[in-house]
Amino acid sequence: MTKVQRTCSAAAIILCLSFVGPAASAAEPKRVMMLHSFGREFGPWNEYAKEIRSELERQSSWPLVITDHSPIVLRFREEGAETAYVEYLRALYAKHRLDLIISLGAPAAGFVQRHRQQLFPATPMLFTAVEQRRVQYSDLTDNDTVVAVVHDYAAVFGSILRVLPDTKIVAMVNGKSLLEQYWEGEIGRAAKAFENRFAFRSYNVFSFEDILKDAAALPPQSAILWELMSIDAAGTVHEGNAALKRLHSVANAPIFSYQGAFFGPEIVGGPMHSVAVGARRAAAVALRILGAKRRATSRSLPADLQIRSIIGGKCSAGASVRAACHLEVRSHSAI
Repeated sequence: MTKVQRTCSAAAIILCLSFVGPAASAAEPKRVMMLHSFGREFGPWNEYAKEIRSELERQSSWPLVITDHSPIVLRFREEGAETAYVEYLRALYAKHRLDLIISLGAPAAGFVQRHRQQLFPATPMLFTAVEQRRVQYSDLTDNDTVVAVVHDYAAVFGSILRVLPDTKIVAMVNGKSLLEQYWEGEIGRAAKAFENRFAFRSYNVFSFEDILKDAAALPPQSAILWELMSIDAAGTVHEGNAALKRLHSVANAPIFSYQGAFFGPEIVGGPMHSVAVGARRAAAVALRILGAKRRATSRSLPADLQIRSIIGGKCSAGASVRAACHLEVRSHSAI
């Protein structure tokens, strides 16, 4: 499901920026900023950040200076706060030129695109760990590159039916941040095709404590779809996998997810975004940008880079359907 797209806003179709030229002197450090959407410990972006950083440090032929920024303002999109944060970043890096900015997740991508001209207009930027619908392609510049993923909710619902064909209720766990509200709408649109199979129960209007109570009382033949839980309806912030672990400890139904970052003993396997694969590809693109002396003319994405490949689906045991994990569910990636 991971898709790598290198894009240029100069044409109506998705274009590819070609990077050529030998790497700079190994003695000259490369300065990289990693801009997080909500914070360094929010999933699934924290896992992408760790893997990308690890790959950059492992493969780079130059010394790297990597800094992390986690603007809280991105959780709520307060206009005045955003402007102040842009000025803070400009002042902080006024005397320290950046070679690359890596934005992680849709809120960070949106922030960068809204303030591109004020925020390092000539600095190369890499948008990654972001779903393709959350990138404004018409606003991309010749210094922007995208490594995007594609959510396929129909495949997720289909995998629930494959593993548990008698499922009658799907409870959807999702938070109340602006990002999570967006995906609530997209999930709802995909769910319409399954209304004759499932009754859907949305948890996005619940506090997390109320979600736990309801999940514990779910009737038989229920399943839970874990989307995101960054900020619940009560305004409580949830970092890492603590909320998922608490849900798993009380839920009366198996929990499904498509994000590899959440896969573990709490999640039943299904079609997934592989963090390892996505991060390796993002790191490879980042290294190519850092090593570029010049940019060639933009051109269409070569056909040989559009070939689809198969990533083995990961099926980890969870809840009461451990025996069903022999089912092979595969996810697709476009390189």
